[in-house]
This record gives sequence, C-alpha cells and structure tokens, in this order.
Amino acid sequence: MNTRMLLLMATALAGSAAAADAPRDWTHAVQDALTVYKSDTGVLRKVKFSWMEQFQMAVVQPNGSNGLHLRDGASPYNFEFRRSWVGVNVDFSTGTTFHTWGRIGGLPYRESYSGGRTVKTYSYTDLFDLWVQQQIPSVKGLSVKAGKIKPLFTTDYSTPSSQIPCLERSLLSNQYGLDSNWGVDVTYAPNKQDKFYLQLFANDRASASKSMTHRDVYRDGRGLKGEFGWEDKFFAIAGVSHKYAVTERGYRQLSAQYMHDFDNSYDHGTARGANYYGANVKDALSLGYEWKQDRLRVISNVVASFEMARSASGYSNNNLGWELEPIYTLCPHADLVLRYVGMTGRRACKLGADRYITRQCDEASWVDSAHSFYVGLDLYASAVNKNALKWMFGAEYTTARLGGSDCYNGWEYSSAIRWNF
Repeated sequence: MNTRMLLLMATALAGSAAAADAPRDWTHAVQDALTVYKSDTGVLRKVKFSWMEQFQMAVVQPNGSNGLHLRDGASPYNFEFRRSWVGVNVDFSTGTTFHTWGRIGGLPYRESYSGGRTVKTYSYTDLFDLWVQQQIPSVKGLSVKAGKIKPLFTTDYSTPSSQIPCLERSLLSNQYGLDSNWGVDVTYAPNKQDKFYLQLFANDRASASKSMTHRDVYRDGRGLKGEFGWEDKFFAIAGVSHKYAVTERGYRQLSAQYMHDFDNSYDHGTARGANYYGANVKDALSLGYEWKQDRLRVISNVVASFEMARSASGYSNNNLGWELEPIYTLCPHADLVLRYVGMTGRRACKLGADRYITRQCDEASWVDSAHSFYVGLDLYASAVNKNALKWMFGAEYTTARLGGSDCYNGWEYSSAIRWNF
C-alpha cells in the first residue's frame, strides 16, 4: 500500500469521524421525530412536519402612568399566542420542494380595545405559506417559487420569524412588513456568499378592516383563493446580498432591496378598492449592513420610501428610517440584545406598526417622527440550536411627535417563550 493510498484513507476516516462528532442534542431528536419519511432512493425523498409556537405577555406603560394615555376601559396588559404555526415540507428527487405554514389562531389573536373595553379579539386559521419551489438543474443555484409567499423587504423582516433576536420586529420593518401574498419568486444563489432574488405579487388580499367572519376573507387571499390583477394590484421586490471577509471569527455582509408598487392610484389619485393589499408606497429602498466578530454581531438598516399611500397616512409623502441592532453573546445559552430605531416623515411614520400602543392608547397611528430603544435578554435551552427553544425578555421605550409636539412617550415590557422545530 503506497503513501498516497494511506493519505486518502486517513482523510476519509478523519471526515467520517468529524461527521460522527458533529454536535447533536435533544433538538435533533425532536427534528427526527417530526420527519415522518426519508429515503435516498425513489422520487419522494423526505416528508417533515414543522411546529412553531410563541406565547407572550406585554404591559403598555405610556409616560410611566397608565392613566395618562390609555383609553377609557382599556387594559394595559396583553396575553396572546403570537405565533401558533404548523407546517409540512416535502422534498423530491427532481429538485422540487413543497412547503406550507398553517397559522392556528394567527396574528389577530390578542387582547385589544373594542366597544369601550379590552376584549379578546377574533381568531382564525389560514395559510401563511403555500408554495412549490423548483431548482433549475441547468443553472447552479437558480430556483423558481410560486404560490403564497412572504415578501422580503428590510433586513429585519427578511429574517425568519424563528430567528429574530428581539421579541417583536421593529417599528421600521413592521411599517413595510407585508403579509404573505400570492406571486412568484426567482432566486439565484450561486454560492454561500451571494444571493439575488426577484419577487412579483399580483394578489388582492383582504384588508385588515374586513370582518374575519365574512366568507369573502378566504376569496380575497387569506385562504386558498385570491383575486389577481396586474393593473392595480401588482408590486415587485428585488433584492441582493453579498457576504465577504468570512473567517472563523466573523464576517461582513451587505444587502440591498428595492420595492415598487405599480398601483395606478399613485399617478392618477384614484381611490383604491376596499380590499387593496400592496406596498403602501410607490417606491422604497432598503440598505443593510451586518458585521460579526467573535461574540459581537451588529445589524444596521436604512430605509427610504417615496410617495406614501394617501389611504395610509392621509398624505402623499416620503419617509426615512434607520435601525441599529447590536447583539452580544454572553455565553452559549444567553444573548444581550439592544436596538435603536428612528423614523421621520410628515405623517408617514407608522406608530400603529407597534403591536400594542395604538390599540390600547389614544394615539395617532401615523406620526411625523418616532424613536424606540429596546433592551432584551434571550435565553436558549440549546447551545447547538439556539432557535429551537428560547425565553425572551424585553423592554422598549418609544417616543413619537406629531404636529410639532410630543404625542406619545412610554414603555412596553414583554416576555415570551418561543420554540421552532
């Protein structure tokens, strides 16, 4: 046996040992249990169920005293299943993937103010994701996805729900955070460092003002069916990201996203349909930068939008927003999270993008400027798979101005338990 053969055998054995020593814990056992079928041969390769839950509690404390801004009869306390999702993923040997997320309870299941008091609002079941993705064999990294898809705009909102470091997404990302919509996604990721994508949407989803008990809810996009129209319901998002300076200690990443709404009401001033669901801005640009070194990771994002929808704020205006989010790993089971968000634009800053403030307090949904400061602690049950099960604690101070004077200042204290398998 020659020296070359010995080297090859040693390399193979080392690779096998490394694979065997790959970190595994109880989270992998749960993942394995949710995988109901797996095969290396045949057309059907894998069938796996997914499960994500988040139960959270929050207290709204405007100006340090609930009596100053709370509506008469409103409670400052909120308890809700923020996320209760069950899904399935099916992989085929043809490079085809079927994926769906079903929301049980869903986003509206919360305590809010109605009829002069705080009540538990409606709950519903719908499909957040329902798509088929096909890898294109002739072009490495190219894939096409069609169905009900999550629009990807802003750095924060492009992060999966299970991975966001703060208990809730920021005011900035939620202002542009579109719910899933029917359309097509074309993605090209030739390597682990680069990604390009184009998303096209042409569906008229039910508006938030429509009663969830009405049968048209399911015809307007929350269910399986949707109303499509390329003239006034068409918006698009183009994105690109590049990771560089990758080492064992960290990396750098640049990203950019552009969103355009083809709704003709921007040009002609015509009123939108009652069930319009689009970008709410004619054009928007998001620039992101992420820096990681050892235990410290910093995420930053700047977003500019042009011609805010009249139906949204009462003005056709521009908006500028920014976000800075440092995350420091205290130990493998704990992260310290800080976040600062600012926005400015005449009645073009959506204070109503916060989950609780405008529902419980007498505040305008759209303001001239808003700033928020968040400090949080994330505790992980698994150091191997942090997002499998975690406890999140956060405090956020928000201040907003309208018409040259302060209209809101106050705290929100939140805690949640979240798991994702």
